Amino acid sequence: MPDSSKSKVILITGCSSGIGFAAANLLAESGHLVYATARRNESVAKLDEWSKAFSGRAVADQLDVTDASSIDQVVSRIESERGQIDCVVNNAGYGQAGPVEEVSIDAWREQFETNVFGVAAINQCVLPMMRKQRSGRVINISSVVAHLSLPMMGPYCASKHAVDAMSLALRIELAPFGIDVILIEPGPIETEFRSNVDQNLETQTDENSPYKKLGDAMNSYWNRSFGKTAAKPIAVARAIKKAVESKHPKTRYRITAPAKFAPHLVSHLPDRLLDRIIHWQLKLK
Repeated sequence: MPDSSKSKVILITGCSSGIGFAAANLLAESGHLVYATARRNESVAKLDEWSKAFSGRAVADQLDVTDASSIDQVVSRIESERGQIDCVVNNAGYGQAGPVEEVSIDAWREQFETNVFGVAAINQCVLPMMRKQRSGRVINISSVVAHLSLPMMGPYCASKHAVDAMSLALRIELAPFGIDVILIEPGPIETEFRSNVDQNLETQTDENSPYKKLGDAMNSYWNRSFGKTAAKPIAVARAIKKAVESKHPKTRYRITAPAKFAPHLVSHLPDRLLDRIIHWQLKLK
């Protein structure tokens, strides 16, 4: 059961919109001390305006998870102002779309810089403080695609596989120090993520790509299916709140039906059958 008797100091990355903002808002409303961060200055300005409603319980700051000095500056500020960090929510990320063959290596690197190395860098900066406290929560936002990779989304899916693997190792490493590591694994969520992915689906505009047909099929599938199974960002925010407040949090929280049943399909069905199911879903021969 949630334990709200003590206000916790929480750092959240990627709060400009969607899951990050919903989580920051819900946790601040619940009485926690929230440092809501974003990369772009205009997003930080909006967060700063939002934070005024919480009488000091919410603080907006600029943080780029790919910039070590930016991370150190924010973590040092929290340590100076609060003396502790009880929870970190690693939410910052984006989805790089396109076929594995055609996505540039630079784009692959950028995907991993944010979604994987950014998570590692944040954790490396906050963990010394948590170990000293002998307590803390590391909450990593992953995805159902950590278990079931989708065509045309290889870079993003690979990054979330990596986040899951990192979290598994961390969970064992940090147990002696009283630090919990929790994965949040959403399925489809109604955020700007989908539109950002569409913008990066390179084969939609490249008529000469050998993957044009597959890209069109994937886009058609998203348009047919996304709204039917997508949840609101608040659903993920509520799971994050449980991970923050529960005396004994789960190791994973899965949100939406696809996120709950997909890992079981992957573990029980033969690979070739899974391939056929994906072809059928995309209406490909």
